[in-house]
Amino acid sequence: MRKISFLFLAAALTFPALAQQTTPKTTAAPQTSSTAAKPAPADAASKDQLMKLFDVLGINKQIQSVVDSMAKTMQQMMPATQQMSEKQKEEISKLQGELFSKMMSPEFIHTYLELMVPVYQHHFTRTDVDQMITFYSSPVGQKFVNEQPLITQETFLRSCR
Repeated sequence: MRKISFLFLAAALTFPALAQQTTPKTTAAPQTSSTAAKPAPADAASKDQLMKLFDVLGINKQIQSVVDSMAKTMQQMMPATQQMSEKQKEEISKLQGELFSKMMSPEFIHTYLELMVPVYQHHFTRTDVDQMITFYSSPVGQKFVNEQPLITQETFLRSCR
């Protein structure tokens, strides 16, 4: 479940980065090894730059939006509640509460951001990240950041109907 949560969050949180990516696609063979095992390029963004970008992007707010969407969707996907005993309903509710509180813990968010740093370093240069910070700090960039969780939530809910 933890892996699925990370994958879902990763997919949801890459939307802002993809909006600004200008690196041309190549036809090289797909990479088979982890980016963490390779050294970052010499012009890779620093960890501090990326943490600033993640802050400007409002990653915490995006994670909250994804978690809220997942909670609502899980509730909708539950078997008909009239077929469950009160004890079963309470146990499921308790498990969901524990899952989502762990997903929103500072440790989870810190771990997630730490995992993102080397990946972003392999895809974005210092200049790229500076330009993204400039864009996402602008009024239109902040509008995108503020609207993105709502857009993600709405899209996710529509996909589950």
